[in-house]
Amino acid sequence: MSTIDQAAPAADTTKHVPGHVIHRRVLAERTSYALAAAGMAIGPQLDDGFFSYAGSAGLAAGTFAWLYAKTKDPDQGMAVLTRAQRAIPFLTAAGTYITSLVTPGFNWWEVVTPAAWAGLMGWMAPLTRSAGLVLQLTEYQDGSEPLSYEQFLAAKWAQATGDGTRLVSIAPFRADRPDFEAVVVAQAGRPVPTFNEVQLAAAFDFPVGTVKIRPVPGSGPGRMRLIARPTTEDTERAAEGLRGLWETAVSATGGAAPGVDLIDHRSEPHRIVLLVASPPGKEIRLPHTAICSAFGIDDPSRLVIETDGIRQGVVSVYKTNPLMKVRKATVDDLTMDAKGRITIGICHDGKPARMRLWDPGQGALRGITAGVTGAGKSVLQNLILAAEKRSGVVSWVGDVQGGMSLPEAEGRVDWFAKGPVETLLMLTAAHAVMKYRERLSNEMGRGDFALGRPWPLINITLDEINRLLSHPDEAMRKAAAYMIADIQKTGRKVGIGIRLAVQSLHLKDLGDDDAIRQQGKVGALFLMRTASSSTREMGLDGIAPAGFQMENIPARIYENGQIEALFSGKDDEDGESTAGMAYMFLDGRAKFMRTFFAEKVDGVYPDLIALYGDEPANGLTDGEAQAAQAGAAIYGVRHTNPYADCDTLAQAFSDAPGSQPMAAPPAATDGDSGEAPAPPQSPFGIPFGNSGPDIGEEPGLQDQILELLTDGPMALKQLREALPAFEPSSVSNACSQLKAKGLAKTVKRGVWQRSDS
Repeated sequence: MSTIDQAAPAADTTKHVPGHVIHRRVLAERTSYALAAAGMAIGPQLDDGFFSYAGSAGLAAGTFAWLYAKTKDPDQGMAVLTRAQRAIPFLTAAGTYITSLVTPGFNWWEVVTPAAWAGLMGWMAPLTRSAGLVLQLTEYQDGSEPLSYEQFLAAKWAQATGDGTRLVSIAPFRADRPDFEAVVVAQAGRPVPTFNEVQLAAAFDFPVGTVKIRPVPGSGPGRMRLIARPTTEDTERAAEGLRGLWETAVSATGGAAPGVDLIDHRSEPHRIVLLVASPPGKEIRLPHTAICSAFGIDDPSRLVIETDGIRQGVVSVYKTNPLMKVRKATVDDLTMDAKGRITIGICHDGKPARMRLWDPGQGALRGITAGVTGAGKSVLQNLILAAEKRSGVVSWVGDVQGGMSLPEAEGRVDWFAKGPVETLLMLTAAHAVMKYRERLSNEMGRGDFALGRPWPLINITLDEINRLLSHPDEAMRKAAAYMIADIQKTGRKVGIGIRLAVQSLHLKDLGDDDAIRQQGKVGALFLMRTASSSTREMGLDGIAPAGFQMENIPARIYENGQIEALFSGKDDEDGESTAGMAYMFLDGRAKFMRTFFAEKVDGVYPDLIALYGDEPANGLTDGEAQAAQAGAAIYGVRHTNPYADCDTLAQAFSDAPGSQPMAAPPAATDGDSGEAPAPPQSPFGIPFGNSGPDIGEEPGLQDQILELLTDGPMALKQLREALPAFEPSSVSNACSQLKAKGLAKTVKRGVWQRSDS
């Protein structure tokens, strides 16, 4: 057998070699072709004698004979193809050389042809391709099965360090990266030798400084932990630095939190978690600002503190703000589960931020959301309202700012009251429904609310309620404070919850009624970005865990910190907005979270509108509707917002003389109890329900409206413009009275037409 045969691999075998081996062979083969091409161009011009003919002809004949020898064995089909591939450069080179010899004189193609041959052979590389070389993707040992990455690492360690230690419990951090951790075990009775950074890096061919050895908690010197992170940051090294920093700048005398010891820590890709504890007999105190200063953190949202209220706490230190990017909400997030919970956002540690729409064990809930304009209150309220609609809850919304705070909710909840007067009337109706439920519950001998048996859950949302509770009209202010406080105290047992959204928690903005503030904080409290430290302290008083402290959430967060941004002169808009970030206080725990993202387009949030769905809003039972109508006659025409333009009761109910009373609701039989509900009596002389005073009607106004509607439907705004001699509120009232008389009806929200059209 020839030497070529001996070197050739079997037809059905391959050789796994590293990539650099294949690269070198191809390079050597291409270099050989280049040198041969030079000889093929120059040789025929220098010598055309017998030896030139004999040498080239012999090369061709020998190659043919070698190739022919394989064709005699029928089982060597693949070997013949391999030999044919290897014969290509020899046969073509011999043919080109002989052709140049037999051609007299010098021709240009005698130079071009060898060059073209060298280029073609270099591109094909037939000798290397026929060798059956395959790129080695995994390590092999002694020609056996390929080694796993863990086995490969163990073998590399044994090869680099000898037989004195073994690498065990190897665990890669990620399947697509070489980073891993393992345990180095020495021989019995011997410690693990000391290795420097260069030796550790050389063992695995990693960059110097990326392989570390640390003690194993609970083990002796014969077992050490090895961490290799050539592609990811060594957060444990940062954690070790934090341990020393904690001891010197935090727990030491004169530090940020003297006496508070660092018990344990763990590292994650983007944060370090510290478990700390105060000395026995001492209550834990972790001042947020002081610890930020000790750690050199200029973005307070990167440091999150949680305590058990006794002596232990958890401090999370993040590389960047953990809530910078939050996804949008889904229908599943806003669907209430069996425990009454929905998901409204993401907590700082990546867990879902859940709140209750109601508590199966306690009934309806109260709550307060505090934050300045732009803090994200509207998105939070819309998420909750959309969840209520999806979960069968009856939602009544009072937007004291005239409908500007929550425009997305209009038309998608059972009652959307605009302005202070309508909000007050809505509260009156809600109070009447609460008294109605209380009376029937007493008759049935029931002490707690059962969802859907027989009534649905009612949640009242009052946005910008400061405007009503600090209203200059004393009667309105006192009436609102009385009903809010009464619903907060007793509504829970009959399934009526109430939430307040405010900018301030000062008593003067809450009707000078501390009970409203304290009762609201019993349920879900959301403290967003506020304008004063006093508001934060008022919010935390009585509900925050002992020792808990928080800093105000900044309006914007900058990549390198706010001071660096100020120093470099960056524009205020360069930072990321913190809208939606809040501290959520539930069940005695404080959680730093952010609501789901929503994008505002042309003044509204289309994403939130879509979450409400197209189904009609959930409403009251027949008996409750009659109680609401008896409590406030506006209930029957609530979708027309007849008092949206009124700021005071006097403006709403003091039109010109000759007024007629608002059409009273029929004394229909209560579908739930078999009795007609009795209208409540207001202690403030406010015109509610059947017992209210007349609502003014301008002479001839209703006739003029009917005449205008003869030509077809008209919007309320168009009616007001067509009747400039009358007050806008008088036009609204007249439309409501026409509807009560059955002479007019609404085509859609704010659009009226004659009933006989």
